[in-house]
Amino acid sequence: MKIDQPLFVEVLEERGTQGFSRTRTIGEGGCSFSSPHGIGYLSLMKLSIALQGKVVVADGRAVYQLASDEGGYEVGVEFLRVSSEDRLHIRQLVASSPAPPR
Repeated sequence: MKIDQPLFVEVLEERGTQGFSRTRTIGEGGCSFSSPHGIGYLSLMKLSIALQGKVVVADGRAVYQLASDEGGYEVGVEFLRVSSEDRLHIRQLVASSPAPPR
């Protein structure tokens, strides 16, 4: 589901990159976001995503990286660990979002 929300990314490796971005999509199983530089396939990371006044924290790993038209990359992340409360918050947000036009 396309949802544009601020997030903070921290790649969990020595000299791993960190910085702010915005989500492009989000669902219970993961999200995607824009990055000015490549993160690396299967890189582990910690994400803090601002969703409707609450910060959802998730551990994840990069499962794809696509060069974007604007320069930089779109990075897809699979959530590996999310608290039950945060997963419920994501589920409620996705369920309450209007369906995209067909």
